[in-house]
Amino acid sequence: MKYIHVLFALGAIAAAGSASAANRPSGWTTICKQGQTCTVAANTNVAFGRADQFYYKVLSGSFACAQATFGGVVAGGVNECSTGPGTPTTPPPTNPPPTTPPPDLGYYPGCGMPTNTQVVQLSATQVVPAGTVFDGQNKVYNLSGGGNAEGQPPVFDVMDGATVKNVIIGPLAADGIHCNGNCTLDHVWWQDVGEDAASALGPAGTVMNVTCGAAYNGSDKTFQFNGRGELRISNFYVANVGKLVRTCGDCTGNGGPRKVFVNNLIVRDVTSTVVGINSNFGDVATIRGLTLNNSGTGKTKICQVFKGVVKGSGSSTALGVEFNTPACQVSQADVTLMPPSQMNTTACTGSCPIP
Repeated sequence: MKYIHVLFALGAIAAAGSASAANRPSGWTTICKQGQTCTVAANTNVAFGRADQFYYKVLSGSFACAQATFGGVVAGGVNECSTGPGTPTTPPPTNPPPTTPPPDLGYYPGCGMPTNTQVVQLSATQVVPAGTVFDGQNKVYNLSGGGNAEGQPPVFDVMDGATVKNVIIGPLAADGIHCNGNCTLDHVWWQDVGEDAASALGPAGTVMNVTCGAAYNGSDKTFQFNGRGELRISNFYVANVGKLVRTCGDCTGNGGPRKVFVNNLIVRDVTSTVVGINSNFGDVATIRGLTLNNSGTGKTKICQVFKGVVKGSGSSTALGVEFNTPACQVSQADVTLMPPSQMNTTACTGSCPIP
């Protein structure tokens, strides 16, 4: 299992005069350089980078010391592949890697929340007309509420084909953003999730695309998927929430299918589930490039399968945690664990009850 596969700055090392030392973590040994082929024993933690910036991956056998292997490259010079003291190792998921992991950045690399330029207190929901672009110019937008009570109005009501970008949702977050068809949320950050950060409400054939942002502090769902079509989330960071995505468990006229795509996501202290879907309605979750960077050892459910119901027909039922099934198209290898993070690996061959 891999452990660290995200670029982090480790800080300047004391020996400023040694260029080669800066191209590997302190105490590590260079085994080959960019463009060469390296060979390691099974389950060896390998660093790739230069100038005190590194990508990490657990590898076995021969591999190319290259961007294609590690998913990124540090520009400005020749990157090096190195291994740490005591490697190769095969630690259990709860053990740390050979070096102390870097601190949590609090955002997805390249998608940090900007310094706000102004705080705007709205008196009513801001409607974004169909086909238009609302550029918030990195202002903070408040409306009302801030808790997770149901039935709150949205801060932004986004019509079909519209885009919201460069927006910071403040602590009076109400019900965040409603997407009523095809929509794009680009460089949007939620200081507080409120009821939900955003809700996908569009009909079949529509896509809600969320890219380069972050959401913080929500006791329940971050993204609610009540409509049909697709929800796509990429280059995103979420912290201190209950779930990242939940397809509706008991909506009026509930059904599917709904498709959720998650790519390049860092999760910090999600207390329950990354994606929850209804397999009986044909929902499908595809998850790639997920990093768990939890501060504790609670086991995060990666893809939780439910039996959804139509409103008035009881409650949805949790069926199981799944990997590599038609509903949950994710493998354990798609998940990077930064110690002490753990994931729930009680996988089923199809749906099954969980305790």
